[in-house]
Parts: sequence; C-alpha cells; structure tokens
Amino acid sequence: MMKVAIAALLALQGATAFAPVYQSRPTTALNGRSGAASSKEEDLMLTLKVIMDHAERSTTASKDQFISQMEEAAKVVEEEPEPVDISVPYDAAAVLAYEAAGSPGDFAAFKTQFEDDAVADVIAKNAPPVDISVPYDAAAKNAYEAAGSSGDYAAFKEKFEADAVADVIAKNAPPAEEEPEPEPVVDISVPYDAAAKLAYDAAGGSGDFAAFKEKFEADAVADVVAKQKKPEAVSA
Repeated sequence: MMKVAIAALLALQGATAFAPVYQSRPTTALNGRSGAASSKEEDLMLTLKVIMDHAERSTTASKDQFISQMEEAAKVVEEEPEPVDISVPYDAAAVLAYEAAGSPGDFAAFKTQFEDDAVADVIAKNAPPVDISVPYDAAAKNAYEAAGSSGDYAAFKEKFEADAVADVIAKNAPPAEEEPEPEPVVDISVPYDAAAKLAYDAAGGSGDFAAFKEKFEADAVADVVAKQKKPEAVSA
C-alpha cells in the first residue's frame, strides 16, 4: 500500500512540473480529519485517498448503466430500415417495352428482338452519312454513255446543256397566238376558152381541140363583127 501511495505522489509531482506557478493560499482539506497530518506516511495516505475519491466521482456510468446503454444502442441498430435497392435491371428497357406492347407472346423472344433492334438503331445512328447528292452533270453523263461515249465528253456536255436550256425555254414560253384559218376561196372565174370547150363537147369532142378552138374563135369574132355591121346598113 505504501508503494502505491508513493507512486501516486511521484506522478503528481511530475505533472505539477508543467503546471503554471501560482501563489500559495490557505486551503481546506477534504475528506480528511481536521488539522495537518502527524507524519509523512499519513500525509501520503490522505493524498492518495483524495485521488481515489476523485476517480470514483469522475465515473460517468456504472456497470449496469453501461450494459443498459449498450442494449439500447443495439435496439436502435436493429430498428434501422433495410437499404432500398435502387439498381436498374439490365433488361429493364425490354420489360417496359414488353409491357407497353401488351405483353404479347414469349418475353425471351421479345427481348431478343428488342435488343437486336436497339443495336441496329445505334449502329444506324453512328454510321457515316450516305451521299445521295446528284452531280450537276449527271444527265449529260447518262446521255453521253447512252450515245456510246463517242467523241469528246466536254464538247458533248456543252451541246447537251445548250439543247436542254433551249428546250426548257421553249416549254416555258407563252403559246403563240394561232392565226385564223383562211376561208376557202371559191373560183368563180370562167376560163377564156370555156365557150370553145362547151362547143367542142357539144360537137362530140371529136378531132383536135386546138384546131376546133381556133376555128370556133374565128367564127365567133366574125359573128360579132357581122352583128356590129348590120345596124350601120339599116341606118344608111
């Protein structure tokens, strides 16, 4: 017991080496008899008693209280809610599409087709764009090849484009006003030899018409001259 008291006293003396220096003042001894110790050993025992009493007063909980606190903590841990699983299944999209389609047929087959379509859609979106533009001279090139690709292509294209422009202009030009059709002309003239022809036909159309006409015209002239001379003879 004496050794323990001495060790405690030495520990206190070592700790006071780092404490600030202060003026000594009268103090009152606690938990001890009134008056100073009668010997060095009694002084050490009283000091040790003060230390032990302080240690007992600084205890925050008894053994029973500690066990009760641990049991309460265990209950709180047990009452904590279980963690909620917020992970998304890898086939969640297929399940949603399957349900949206009315859950037709076998889900495994539906999922396979759904995933194939999804992969194809991704590939199509990431594929390089297809050039669907038409070269400006594609029509000339087709016509050149259809004609057997003969001669210089540059000269062929120049003529082809000129003809195409002229054709477009002609198609877009306003229609020309149509001229009214002329009325049919009725020939009412009488041929100068009509009388000779009628006399020739009346005589049976025999012989040479030219000789008949010459004689007919001479007779007609003589007849007209004779008719014009008769009034002169009457007046005489």
